[in-house]
Amino acid sequence: MTSLTKKKVEEFHRNGFIKIPKFLNEKNTKKIKQDLEIFLQRYQKKLSARQINFTKNKKINSVHDLTKWKWISELQNSKSIRTIAKKIIGEKIENFGAELFYKPKRTGLSVPTHQDNYYWCLNNPNAITIWIALDKANKENGGIYYYKKSHLLGLLEHIPSNVPGSSQKLKFPMGLDAFSKVYPSLKPGDCLIHHSLIAHGSLSNTSNSSRVGITLRYKSKKSQKDKFLLKRYERELKEQIKLRNN
Repeated sequence: MTSLTKKKVEEFHRNGFIKIPKFLNEKNTKKIKQDLEIFLQRYQKKLSARQINFTKNKKINSVHDLTKWKWISELQNSKSIRTIAKKIIGEKIENFGAELFYKPKRTGLSVPTHQDNYYWCLNNPNAITIWIALDKANKENGGIYYYKKSHLLGLLEHIPSNVPGSSQKLKFPMGLDAFSKVYPSLKPGDCLIHHSLIAHGSLSNTSNSSRVGITLRYKSKKSQKDKFLLKRYERELKEQIKLRNN
């Protein structure tokens, strides 16, 4: 696994994200993807409506609780990965969940522009997502886009999106026009690490290639849930789930 240089840490804080090639080696990447399919077959029926989302043709699009998957425990508690997370966060860290973004070929859903911390509701946004590609990921198959340096704006206003798996979106996305919009291209095993406040999203996957990625999330131990923000978010999410099931 690639170590994190001081230059890369500085790039992260300057731009709000970084790309790390060959974060996982080819052998482990293939093992993880093979085991993921087995895990999903066994586990998906146990997930609640807020934990799993599907495309219109009933393919899994995203899973928002991967903590019971053995590979998540191994990766998230890996000394080398935790060292990278701690270097970026700059403080003692805690695990903060893990997700799957499957985005199947031809039907994978788009993700509207948002900031992660609107979902996470942390009073201190010193938190990151490590997004690991298990397939190639690029603009053509619905790869992530970022608005470079937008994390410096702080938490922006959001509104309900009514999109399964990404329930919020920026209220005024046109305000990001002053920022450079970039579409990193990833090979299997590469990763992106992004700040909880960077504005980002992804296009739908209309290509003939799946775009499977898993995320590991970490936060500073000093970061706690803001009760007011959490209550507001939970209320909005509950209303959207109710609408989807009607």
